Amino acid sequence: MSDINGAISLALKGAIASITLNNPQKHNSLSANDIELFLSHLEYVETRPELRVLVITGNGPKTFCAGVSLAELEGDGAIEDLFQKLTDKLANIKIPTLCAMNGSAFGGGAEISLCCDFRIGVKGMTVQIPAARFGLCYPINGIQRYIQRLGVNTAKRLLMAAETIDADTLLSGGYLTHLVEKEELTETAEQMAENLSKLAPLAVTGMKQICDQMVEGSLYTEECAENAQTIVQNCRQSKDLLEGLNAMREGREPEFTGEIRPENEKSEDQ
Repeated sequence: MSDINGAISLALKGAIASITLNNPQKHNSLSANDIELFLSHLEYVETRPELRVLVITGNGPKTFCAGVSLAELEGDGAIEDLFQKLTDKLANIKIPTLCAMNGSAFGGGAEISLCCDFRIGVKGMTVQIPAARFGLCYPINGIQRYIQRLGVNTAKRLLMAAETIDADTLLSGGYLTHLVEKEELTETAEQMAENLSKLAPLAVTGMKQICDQMVEGSLYTEECAENAQTIVQNCRQSKDLLEGLNAMREGREPEFTGEIRPENEKSEDQ
């Protein structure tokens, strides 16, 4: 599947999926229809087991995403609920996610990138959340996400004070995981995505899940703790572990499949 012409486009290349916000004339702001399309792309990616990485980026010289359409914010609040559905879906997608921020982010655009595991920014960009400037209280799930990932002090600067924060501060504060020159963004994102796609998928997705549960505090429930232990055990019993060790001994690149060894193979090893 490849849709490269829509306002929210999806392209697949090998094990990598890319979703691009493609409305630079409106600073890649999102209407309700755009959000629905974005959601459908995420749902499609979830159905493709061969995909190992998702890249989110924007088209245009200045702005990654300006958040939801201000005109539609004046309505009954339905677009806010829809946007929260989108960010929750993106934050909980199983495969690693990478946001290549081609420019500044405003409002909900800043949360979209925050939902990703890695965020590459470009020098000169800024982030601002103007909700308090026009009387909107940011949604609870969104506030929780900012506090969990950035800490309460940075969350208050962005949400309560509506500060405009520059790229260097975003990097030092943990909002950005990488910062590059604008002309280096595409190559850097492609290289990172390619590297992630070649790693053992059970290990990568398992550690992503455990990291996120630790941040949320849910890992300390009995059910989640047991699930985390199952993830660790599945990786130890996977074909990928044998392949990775053999590849290191043989001085070659491993070819991971994400498969668990059958019970008879495990018993033979023992």
